[in-house]
Amino acid sequence: MNKNCHTIDHRVYYNETDQMGRVYHSNYVIWMEKGRTEFIRTKKISYKSLEEDGIFLPVSDIDIKFLKAIEYDMEIKIKTILIDINRIKVKFRYEFYDKDMQILFGIGNTTNIFVDKDGIPKRVQKELMEKIRS
Repeated sequence: MNKNCHTIDHRVYYNETDQMGRVYHSNYVIWMEKGRTEFIRTKKISYKSLEEDGIFLPVSDIDIKFLKAIEYDMEIKIKTILIDINRIKVKFRYEFYDKDMQILFGIGNTTNIFVDKDGIPKRVQKELMEKIRS
């Protein structure tokens, strides 16, 4: 198992689709957050505990490439991959697959920066960075 990636399952609900029965684009951003949150959780860290320690991780950059439409009631896999991390920021890649991971529907990327509760960038301890990387 690759320690720098984590995959979650998701079924597409009606409220996530547009009039054509295809996933509305903004839902990919929500799924990316879901994947990122669960990836962090696999490292025995929660966003809640980070925030209690005064560390927040807002998105500073995001992009999504849509390759094929995802439709209502499909079972998909959301794969989150740690690309890079340093004491200031962390970069993730997201891949959206069918349930058998044979069809790639889209690819996304985020850069998240470490900030304090006032939104001021901060350097995190090396131990946190290493824990996320491990």
